[in-house]
Amino acid sequence: MFSNFRLWWQKPQLHQPGDDNGKVTFLELFYDLIFVVVISRLAHRLAAHPSPQAFLDFVLLFIPVWWVWLSIAYYNERFETYDLSFRAFTFLQMLPVAGMAVTAEYGLSKTATGFALSYAAARVLITFMWWRAGRHNPQVRPVTDVYVRGFALSIVLWVVAAFLVGPLAYALKAAGLLIELLTPILTLQAQREVFRARVRKLPERFGLFVIIVLGETLVGVLNGLADLDGLNLAVVWRFILGFTLGFGLWWVWFDYLGRREPDSLDRWGFLRWTYGHLPLVIGITVIGAMVEHGVALEEDLNLAAVRWLMAGGFALFYLACAVIETGLEPEKPPMIPPRLLIALRLGTAAVALLLPLLALPLTGLMAVLIGLHLLHAGLGVRAWFASSNAGRVDVH
Repeated sequence: MFSNFRLWWQKPQLHQPGDDNGKVTFLELFYDLIFVVVISRLAHRLAAHPSPQAFLDFVLLFIPVWWVWLSIAYYNERFETYDLSFRAFTFLQMLPVAGMAVTAEYGLSKTATGFALSYAAARVLITFMWWRAGRHNPQVRPVTDVYVRGFALSIVLWVVAAFLVGPLAYALKAAGLLIELLTPILTLQAQREVFRARVRKLPERFGLFVIIVLGETLVGVLNGLADLDGLNLAVVWRFILGFTLGFGLWWVWFDYLGRREPDSLDRWGFLRWTYGHLPLVIGITVIGAMVEHGVALEEDLNLAAVRWLMAGGFALFYLACAVIETGLEPEKPPMIPPRLLIALRLGTAAVALLLPLLALPLTGLMAVLIGLHLLHAGLGVRAWFASSNAGRVDVH
């Protein structure tokens, strides 16, 4: 009986080099669906109130959502088991995330207590999972012990902040997030010693999360179209522009980043790859929220704020691409010199940030941003075809 119980309820065991079960499970896909709801509600709030303050609130709420997702994805990468315990912990993790989804839209105002406590509950569970992994795998305790201490301190700050209001509550939450983001950095040397296996399916998990966020651009386009009373050529044109802008985000991300693997044995490079996805998905979500206005063009719209948020999200996307590129395994030979790519992305971000100063109409702004997309997409396609032709053997 106890032998069968151990099979049904396994101890977490560190995956070793050579473990090849790198497929994302249906349970992980189901788990990711709850984040579709959270992100959608955050994007809806930003779309309804485009302003600098709304953007800052959005970021402060988005980071804990992303951090919860990342923590589970990274834990599963190292200690996933195929038993009832994995399903039970996934189910338990989904409950506080559901609480975050319910309270996300007003997570810094009337439902701030609920959001903070839901986040703290999610962090308690993942911290317990890291502690449990260290208990059953003593060799990883140089990492897990630091995680437990750092995460526990952040949890205390968020619980205290849940019952406060005003600047002090903001400060405690921001401090908690900063502690959480910095904690893994303190263990980079230890990770190099204890996590010797390359990542198995984490790149695919990241790719799926990016796809989830890209879905918000489609939601924004379709919501903008649905808000209109009728169709005409101008509406169709704005719809095509918004749809193309979102599709361009996918194209550039997949051509340059999504199809390549991170260098998981270079800890600093892997850190840049991991953390670089945070501004990337924030930028995509902001663009998706603003595209809705680009299609609907409401009369009472704060055009200046929408321009800055749309262009700023676009710039953030390309800045993140430049960071993530430095954490990828180098191509041999590279299709495009890395220095050229980084310079091009930084230049694209700078141009995007200058565009709001021109006070272009939203359709004009979207058209120019699409033109910048085409520069990157065209360069990638040209390099791809050139490398394909170079590898061909003439048999005639």
